[in-house]
Amino acid sequence: MILDRLLGPVSRDSFFADTFLRQPFSSPGTAKHLCGNGSWQTALDLLAAEDADVLVVRDGERWPEERVPAPEEAAALREDGYTLLVRHAERHDQRLARLAAAFESELSGDTDVHVYATPGGKHGFGWHYDAEEVFLLQTEGTKEYSLRKNTVNPWPTLETLPQDMRYEREQMPLMKCLLEPGDWLYIPNGWWHTAHAVTDSITLAVGVLRPAAIDLLDAVRETLLSSLLWRQRLPVGSGGLVSLTDRPGEGAGGTPKTAADQLKELADALADDLRRELTNPLFLKWWLEQQEERAEAARQRAEELRDSAAE
Repeated sequence: MILDRLLGPVSRDSFFADTFLRQPFSSPGTAKHLCGNGSWQTALDLLAAEDADVLVVRDGERWPEERVPAPEEAAALREDGYTLLVRHAERHDQRLARLAAAFESELSGDTDVHVYATPGGKHGFGWHYDAEEVFLLQTEGTKEYSLRKNTVNPWPTLETLPQDMRYEREQMPLMKCLLEPGDWLYIPNGWWHTAHAVTDSITLAVGVLRPAAIDLLDAVRETLLSSLLWRQRLPVGSGGLVSLTDRPGEGAGGTPKTAADQLKELADALADDLRRELTNPLFLKWWLEQQEERAEAARQRAEELRDSAAE
């Protein structure tokens, strides 16, 4: 399994108990078997792929051309200090598709692979954080990462990633990690990071979007749809909208109830029912089985990709 090999002497139980989702982790040399998956030629081949998703960036500023550069332009762009970033590279390269499937099979989350080709002495992007768990596999050259824990917007989701991440408000201490070919670095979701290429560098960034607690609401909705309580219509005022002053019903002793009163009573009942459903062992068992089925599908996909590559 890919994590066992990457972790080397560290047990996966220890990694998941003490590190995963909590703090960065780096291992020297245990990703050497993956170095062949990322090279300058890999980046050139990806640039030539149909519908390639490419960003060209230098010191945080985008290349002024709003197009994908041709492979024959890549060397000149690197010479000018530009980083070539190919996003979702697993869609265009079978080796990277196998890599993505291997991570997904063990971590049960939407997985993609980005390829970064950065010239020595440069950085492509400034301080930022991601909603995914990020595994950085250094395949060529040397790159130094700077990291900080995020106290400005911890536990981000894709929906809560702001345009202005407000890095200047962060006060957590700085840590650094130097990656050479065959080294790798895990960055938990939300952790600030930026990178500086010491020499011409190729990095594979595997991003895994793990379900967040709020995703349980999407899952439980399927169960709640069978409930009459959840399918009933909400109260309205006399004008057709919920009102704080309309009194369409009566409470105990003939006391008039506003639409807001009725809505509050219903919300209390819904909250009680939602708690029952979310803590129902059968629902939790079903959700965990869904995660395992997803992981098994990814394992089968990885095996099929390996078999097709061997033919």
